[in-house]
Amino acid sequence: MTSKMVFGQYVNTNSIVHRADPRIKIIITILFMVSIFLVPINNFYLLGGLFLLTLIVILFTKVSIFKYLRSLKQILFLLVFTFVFQILFRQTGTLLYTLPNTLTWTNIGIGVFVLALYFVLRRFLPLKGLIFVLVCLGILYMFKYPIYGKELVTYNINIYTDGLINGSFIVVRVLVLIMFTTILTLTTKPTDLNNAIESLLSPLELLHIKTSIFAMMVSIALRFIPTLFLEAEKILKAQASRGVDFNEGRLKDKIVQIVSLLVPMFIVSFKRADDLATAMEARAYVPGEKRTKLVELKLKFTDVLWLILFNLILAGLIVWRIIIWDIC
Repeated sequence: MTSKMVFGQYVNTNSIVHRADPRIKIIITILFMVSIFLVPINNFYLLGGLFLLTLIVILFTKVSIFKYLRSLKQILFLLVFTFVFQILFRQTGTLLYTLPNTLTWTNIGIGVFVLALYFVLRRFLPLKGLIFVLVCLGILYMFKYPIYGKELVTYNINIYTDGLINGSFIVVRVLVLIMFTTILTLTTKPTDLNNAIESLLSPLELLHIKTSIFAMMVSIALRFIPTLFLEAEKILKAQASRGVDFNEGRLKDKIVQIVSLLVPMFIVSFKRADDLATAMEARAYVPGEKRTKLVELKLKFTDVLWLILFNLILAGLIVWRIIIWDIC
């Protein structure tokens, strides 16, 4: 049984990205995150270039593109909400479309009925989030045609160019950011990630800060995020086989059902933590002590090339912003 959770998973395909030094991958990820936020707003040419670069790196990983697309599923609702919010409330630029709306008791009744029907049937529907958005847009469009009944409110929804452009730009920026950061976790073992973080933070040892403890905490957190999601899925299916339905019932019943999920999750988490602590003690792990490593991290020529490439991208964007600032 595999978890649908992508974040924190490692997929081994022995690609050039997998063989890259994990320290370089962390630095490159940080450089890319800074670069993507340096792209001037509404400059789709630069953003498209970074998106193309992300797709090229994804191809180099030899990991299925569906793995990366699945990582976007968790934030799909946030992206749609952001896009709609920008369209509705960014009222600048050229007016593209005006949607007149008239609310009547009949319109409201039909809208409530359609929403209620969706919530009743949603567990049988694929792509629930997309269908919910389409249902809401359909109800919104229905308000354009007042059905028989007393008119309560009449208003217009205006769509401007700035709202459409800004919403699209923000959505694409977040998509590129999530997909690129997913590359790090899909192509880096938790142990290598731990060693890389410890190595990058090693200068803090001069300040008597035990970076090895912090690196171990990050590594364990990344390792057990997909594991706990997998355990949650098992518990949900076990509860469903006993007749517990988390999608139906009153609020009081749902609270009781959530408790029936949380209690086993706490028990499983503590058991996992206890097993991990026992395993670490059996391997003579002492927090803060200097530890030897089976594989020492060494920079290769290709790692230097990756680092130079992303540094040049960041430097180019900084120069671009300075030039634009001077022109403005």
